[in-house]
Amino acid sequence: MSHSHLSARERCKILLLSQYGLNQTEIARRLGRHRSTISREFKRNQSPCWSYYTDHYAQAQADKRRQKARHRRRLDHGALVDFVMRKLRAFWPPEAIAGRLIVRYPNDRSMRISAEQIYAWIAADARGGGTLYQHLRRRHKKRGRRTPRPSLRARRDPRLDIGQRPDIVEERGRFGDWEGDTVLGIGRAAIATHVERCSGYVVAFKQPNRESMPLAQATVAAFSGFPSDLRRTMTYDNGTEFSAFEHIERGSGFRVFFARPHAPWQRGCNENANGLLRQFFPKGRSLDAISQEELDSTVELLNHRPRKRLGYRTPHEVLTQNRCVAIGT
Repeated sequence: MSHSHLSARERCKILLLSQYGLNQTEIARRLGRHRSTISREFKRNQSPCWSYYTDHYAQAQADKRRQKARHRRRLDHGALVDFVMRKLRAFWPPEAIAGRLIVRYPNDRSMRISAEQIYAWIAADARGGGTLYQHLRRRHKKRGRRTPRPSLRARRDPRLDIGQRPDIVEERGRFGDWEGDTVLGIGRAAIATHVERCSGYVVAFKQPNRESMPLAQATVAAFSGFPSDLRRTMTYDNGTEFSAFEHIERGSGFRVFFARPHAPWQRGCNENANGLLRQFFPKGRSLDAISQEELDSTVELLNHRPRKRLGYRTPHEVLTQNRCVAIGT
């Protein structure tokens, strides 16, 4: 539905449709408007001299109101402008100013202004070289767009949600189901980590940045030596670095799923492994200078460390002995 003002052409259509006996709901449907828009049009622009709606009178009323825009009257209201400016300079946010006016002047309708109009004043002041914007929490001269931007993340249609993942993955009833994430530090470099859910076996490699396609290509290469039955599913979080997941699916045979936003427990194995890696690569450390050899040594140490949940066997033992395959050393 459109949220713009009704045009003269639309008002002419309203007149014709109403003369045909159509009700307001049907008129709204034919104009592609909400029925409340048509209802409000009849209430505000109905001539007191006639019992029926006329488009010429309605358009004249609308033009008259537009020439007397509310914000222009507000700028002439000295007490209101003074209150708003004083509170802005006291670092009050526009929402608080608008709300406080209602509390301070409950019976004075002239002391009203919306937060949006205060933002408009600030923007106009900035365009004229003013400094009111510096009193906002985010000191931007230009206000950001108020309509949501489309997501920048690549999405498959439909994307496979973790709820679509086979139940056997949650039960850890087989080998070959993995969870993936990235470990970050100071600088641009990142460590891509992958953990096999049943054994806790870790596969990790360093990336110079978080670009999605290089990471996907490196993932395919890292798993190229694994047998196909160890490449069943991969569950990632919603980071943009995994937006090239379709390349991973084509190149490795994994079926990729995504955990829900802000739900790290849905990838608990991976979160735990990342915590173990943090012992060697703490958050305050730059990952740029870390070599792949250093990372490989750390991953080998983790894969050969006994785990309580595995009956104090190592991830390497569980994955290789139970399946009679050789992976790593």
